[in-house]
Amino acid sequence: MTLLKHRLFVPARRAGGTEGLPLVVALHGCTQTAADFAAGSRFDEAAERHGTLVLYPEQSTRENAQRCWNWFLPGHQVRTSGEPAAILGLVEDVRLRYPVDPDRIFVAGMSAGGAMAAILAEQAPDVFSAVGIMAGVALHASHDIDSAFKAMQRGTMDGGTAAEFAQGARRLSASYQRLRATIWTGTDDHYVTPQNALTLSRQFLRLTDVDETRASLESRPGADVVRWRDNGGRTRVELWRVASMGHAWSGGSFRGSHTYPQGPVAGEAMMEFFLSESPVAEHAREA
Repeated sequence: MTLLKHRLFVPARRAGGTEGLPLVVALHGCTQTAADFAAGSRFDEAAERHGTLVLYPEQSTRENAQRCWNWFLPGHQVRTSGEPAAILGLVEDVRLRYPVDPDRIFVAGMSAGGAMAAILAEQAPDVFSAVGIMAGVALHASHDIDSAFKAMQRGTMDGGTAAEFAQGARRLSASYQRLRATIWTGTDDHYVTPQNALTLSRQFLRLTDVDETRASLESRPGADVVRWRDNGGRTRVELWRVASMGHAWSGGSFRGSHTYPQGPVAGEAMMEFFLSESPVAEHAREA
């Protein structure tokens, strides 16, 4: 199988001694490249501090002229075909070449990459134990380009679709017991409406079987954070609303595109969320 073009960050410092390395799969947005997203998201900086591999798959202009992941087409919404299968194949290749901890593989993305990250988390909870979604679109909200734009603008679906999940999801129900999700949106995002983030939160609450009423609100500099905990007190889903941010990566660097440097540093916050059971990413801060 031909592997997707990609960029792989390998930390100089490897935390945990002989333990396997954590792996974050980071998916860029439309018009971006792997290098652009790495620079803008600042994931490499966080990964160096935490001793984590970061894999940046890259979409080709042959598959999408704007380099968008094709999350809106049915053939790319299941793990066994299209881009999800290609990304999972790339993950397996990295696992063969590096000592990856199978219990600490995560996926994150921005915009189209966030939508694809959500699909991968739903489709492969046996592979990914947590997901980070920035400006993503609700699961199962589209089947073509027209419905994709409607989903981006509305963030809700008719007929209770938010409660429905892809074929095979129930078969993997045991794997959802460990799945965790951190979901981010900008209050001023007029490209992908913030309602998508709320819908995604509700979808992942259903997947993880967490009571939607078990919510707590925390105000942080530049953002409000809603967290839902399970009966054991673990934060399973959290929703960050970044004040005044449009369609961008919070706390990113102007070295990359589509970033909002003054927001909480999402790269560090997500890394903390992935690697720790603590509900608060202590190192999330304003740039």
